[in-house]
Amino acid sequence: MRIPLLASLSLVTQVPLVLAAQNPLQGKVFDTYTRAPLAGTQVVTNAGGSAISGNDGAFSVACSTGMTVDFRLLGYEKYSATVTDCAAQLLVGLTAGTQNLNAVSIVATRDAPSVQQPLSVTTLSRSELTRGMGLFLDDVLNTVPGIRMERRTMSGGQRITIRGYGNRTNFDGSGYKAYLNGIPVTDAEGVTMLDDVDFATLGKVDVIRGPASSLYGAGIAGVVNLYTLRPDRAGATLQQETLSGADGLLRSDTRFSSVGSTSTFLMNYGHQTYDSYHVHSASKKDHVMFLGDFRPSERRNVTAFLTYAHSYDERSGQMDSAAFFGRKNVGEAPYLNNDGHVDMESVRAGVTHAYRFSERVEPVVTAYFTGVDREDVFAVGLNPRSNQTFGARAILNTRFQNGGHPVIGVTGLEYEKTNQFAKGYPYSSKVLGGITTDVETHSQQYSLFSQWEVSLPSAFKVTVGSSLNFTEYAITDRLANAANPRHRDVSGRQTYDPVLMPRFAVHRMLGDNQSVYLSWGRGFTPSTSSDAVISFTGEPNRGLKPERATQVEFGTKGSVLDNRLSYQLALFRLDVSDKLTSQSVFDNQGTQLYSYTVNAGDQANKGLELAASYAMLSEPAGILTQLRPWLSYALSDFTYSDFSSNNNNDAGTVRYDGKRVVGVPRTVWTLGADASLAAGVYLTATGEHRGDMPLTYDNAHWTPGYTVINAKAGLRRDLSPRFGIDAYAGVQNLTGELYYTMVFLNGNYSGARAPSIYLPGPYTAKPFVGLRASVRP
Repeated sequence: MRIPLLASLSLVTQVPLVLAAQNPLQGKVFDTYTRAPLAGTQVVTNAGGSAISGNDGAFSVACSTGMTVDFRLLGYEKYSATVTDCAAQLLVGLTAGTQNLNAVSIVATRDAPSVQQPLSVTTLSRSELTRGMGLFLDDVLNTVPGIRMERRTMSGGQRITIRGYGNRTNFDGSGYKAYLNGIPVTDAEGVTMLDDVDFATLGKVDVIRGPASSLYGAGIAGVVNLYTLRPDRAGATLQQETLSGADGLLRSDTRFSSVGSTSTFLMNYGHQTYDSYHVHSASKKDHVMFLGDFRPSERRNVTAFLTYAHSYDERSGQMDSAAFFGRKNVGEAPYLNNDGHVDMESVRAGVTHAYRFSERVEPVVTAYFTGVDREDVFAVGLNPRSNQTFGARAILNTRFQNGGHPVIGVTGLEYEKTNQFAKGYPYSSKVLGGITTDVETHSQQYSLFSQWEVSLPSAFKVTVGSSLNFTEYAITDRLANAANPRHRDVSGRQTYDPVLMPRFAVHRMLGDNQSVYLSWGRGFTPSTSSDAVISFTGEPNRGLKPERATQVEFGTKGSVLDNRLSYQLALFRLDVSDKLTSQSVFDNQGTQLYSYTVNAGDQANKGLELAASYAMLSEPAGILTQLRPWLSYALSDFTYSDFSSNNNNDAGTVRYDGKRVVGVPRTVWTLGADASLAAGVYLTATGEHRGDMPLTYDNAHWTPGYTVINAKAGLRRDLSPRFGIDAYAGVQNLTGELYYTMVFLNGNYSGARAPSIYLPGPYTAKPFVGLRASVRP
């Protein structure tokens, strides 16, 4: 089954619908988000009947009015329904449950269980996203092996590193691509800002680790696909959720959804304020979202997505080591004196149209627009920016039979353009200086891609794909005018040669529930517009190439021990070449005139990633209905080779060959457990450990590791057919561990004082409570 990324609201989830008069009770079971039929679902009634859903998700079971029907499938949340009419057919959607390592995930627009995909992909369900407060994505994403998500402010400035790649900058994200309901969050320059994404309304996250250029274009690190909540009741539902925590944290969500036979929509308004545990770090956010799905026919689906966001996050700067390890509540004076902050307002809109000509052919087209106004006030300046990004993604899903063996193809085009208007002013103690920067940047990226899967005898499958990628930048300096005769014009234009990125994989199923695979693929990350033009001369940086990477990965995944133990294991080597560094230009006296970006050096990332979960109960035992411990583990042997501080090759050049890659611990592990009790009680606990890691290229400076423990307990149940609640309480950093939410890398330690690099987490345990009430008129 193939679906558009924005069109997964087409079916009613977890709700009985009257489709036809049949007896005994008949129906179908499917995955809420992917709409894929769920085979092997246990259907059990309290009247003694039982059945197993078939490959198409269909089931039939003896029926009596008033009986209760339970639906259970490993990796999915249990669903129960009371039958009021045996002649009514049930259409039941199950939501992926805690640590479902082989859940159905969406790659491009084709869905398939992870066990059938020859790559490292992790699906995080709503249950996992809300193990804690559900407001900060890093709490959950950091439990995925090989992933590190940091944030510079209480609710913004996120940076994601995947398999040791993506931390070249301390600001925002680079090296990976992010999508929200199929709309690119990453702009055409390759920068990913997540400040305006409302993590509290996410229902699912798919993370691809490693290059996926044959389907998504640029991005060595991988892809993060974000999906918003889907309505979970037929008819109209009104929800109000309020969360309150320490240090003035308050989150409120008002949500209305409606599900009909030909349309489904959800609207949400979220308001969040946080005084913060740290000086001058308060945060305020407002989010409005609309997601509508319209089905004028069985073959046609049109989905509309619209969000508005306004966020204001204060910045206090960073802390040096003495202040951080002394657990001080201090900031940097220049940030405090300037009232440092990020003020951001955005609108994001997209429309997807899908038409299924047949089971063999389905085109899916998405068009989108994102507008962002942002003001950054930092230690010595003020930068207002305005961005407009627009584009389209068109995909043709195809499926054919070749002598009884399916051939599945995804072929498409993605185009994106970003127009940015940026100004810069000196700013000190709230005194604004004259304008120093007024630049327009027009960036565009577009790619042609195609990937094919060919099934072969003996349960083998071969995947072959490739993409052709184009990058262009045009910069116009508005200060280069007659009124500024001494101003150096930084205008320029750069068009890079097309980049071809291939991928190849061999996959074999070992029975129905286990698989092994071997994959090889290439990826690339283009330079930014600031690298594309040499600012001192205004000339294009013609010799600059994108960073490139080659990854080889061997993996196995599946379920064993009667499907109670799920696992994913991957061994990989990611070789990054043409790493970007600086090169200086000197005059005859040895004085540095300027520097510019060049390609120099390599990086070899060898690693192991493991995730596993075990369902200790195959059937409810007394008051305990579920007990599932889980773990994730990453071992990283990442080093530099042929890499130096600059490309000048003189006495000042420092070689870093053999040094550990900065910002990556050698070992990271997470242990957790999820439990459910009778009457709707649930419990979760998570312990995340990160080892020590180097902070500088020369490995002369390190930061120690830490272990953070979080816990949560709640009660979720329907008090009547029309009213339900979810009441919960929890604690973040239960033991008061000293840890950081971000650390700046490659700081200057040659000065009179140590650099300010740490953004601290809370020094003490932070409790929170919440309540969600649902009313169905």
